[in-house]
Amino acid sequence: MENIEQLEKFVKTAEGSRDQTAWYKLGDLYRKDERWGDALNAYAKCMELGACNAAREASDAIHRILNYRNTDSMNP
Repeated sequence: MENIEQLEKFVKTAEGSRDQTAWYKLGDLYRKDERWGDALNAYAKCMELGACNAAREASDAIHRILNYRNTDSMNP
């Protein structure tokens, strides 16, 4: 399962819905596709299922991207 469609289908199953790794991989695929909200939701589900530092770090990185402001370009 290495594409979004397969993982989305898998996490809807009873087994997949409890699979922390599947949720993390899905978050990574969403992030690579710049689907920030979907990625954050997948990482949140991963963290909900257990301690997942990688998901927390990835979520923090997305928040930094979304909150980035280049003040130099705003004030020429």
